Amino acid sequence: MKIRITLPLLILLLCTFMGIEARSIQHVKTIPLQYRSAGKKSLKSLIFGRKKMRPVKPCALCRISSDLLCVTDSVNGAIIFIDSEGDIKKRITHIKGIKIISPVSACTDDRGNLYIADSTQGGIIRFDGNLNFHDIFIASQQWRITGIVFAKNFFYCVDTQNHQVLSFDRQGQLRFSFGKRGSREKEFNYPTHIAADGEYLYITDAMNFRVQIFDHQGQIVRAFGSHGRGGGHFSKPKGIAVSREKLIFAADAMFDNIQVFNLEGDFLSYFGGPGQQDGQFWMPSGLMIDRDGTIWVADTFNRRIQVFRLMENEK
Repeated sequence: MKIRITLPLLILLLCTFMGIEARSIQHVKTIPLQYRSAGKKSLKSLIFGRKKMRPVKPCALCRISSDLLCVTDSVNGAIIFIDSEGDIKKRITHIKGIKIISPVSACTDDRGNLYIADSTQGGIIRFDGNLNFHDIFIASQQWRITGIVFAKNFFYCVDTQNHQVLSFDRQGQLRFSFGKRGSREKEFNYPTHIAADGEYLYITDAMNFRVQIFDHQGQIVRAFGSHGRGGGHFSKPKGIAVSREKLIFAADAMFDNIQVFNLEGDFLSYFGGPGQQDGQFWMPSGLMIDRDGTIWVADTFNRRIQVFRLMENEK
């Protein structure tokens, strides 16, 4: 009997060979996302009171409060606010008459303000703590900002177009930048996503098929990953997130899974695979990890969010 070596099986074999015992990932729930269309009413809808439901394609996630999340939909040009059960509380497609085109990333600061990176508009939109439009925090066509994070009083943004990372102060003034196009350490080839903790910045260096870690001054700590199909390799890396225990989670839209690494860049485990069942993905992109170990995944082309929990293995 022939055994077909698939990617999940290959990764499982690799984990077994390396003797890695990672903590297990438990699926908690699946949240389908859709909203009621406000389009033209038909005679049928007037009679039966029905409105057409349209799907959301989640791109990035950001926690606003204990029971409110921000979800960006770059495909449909919308910013969506949902509760923890997935009910849509608010949906924004225009600001001051200007259409939102490609909201690809979101973060909050320590004052409760919300920041949305619109890569096509070339800037960052700021909302206050009540989710009201405040101002255009950063606006420049010279950058294509696709990732944003707030850490230690400053903002760090991935500029995919210029293969660099930008750092801004609270007033939106550029502090410094680092990176250029290339394949060496501290060089990038279309970086896309960024995460941060109290010590480091974690950046998806997409077309170099790796993750690079820096300190908050932009000094390289290490890089890991390469192009391939086994555990620890990438094909289309996307979102990245870090747990309190410094476990690094990286989504791969080609493998339809989430890989897990330690701070040294060692591959530990993965979860997911292609499909539409619970625990499976179709081109996942954004990631978010709560302080209690809850993992939120933007399962983009399945038009839903999946929630997982990082569990301790029994000894």
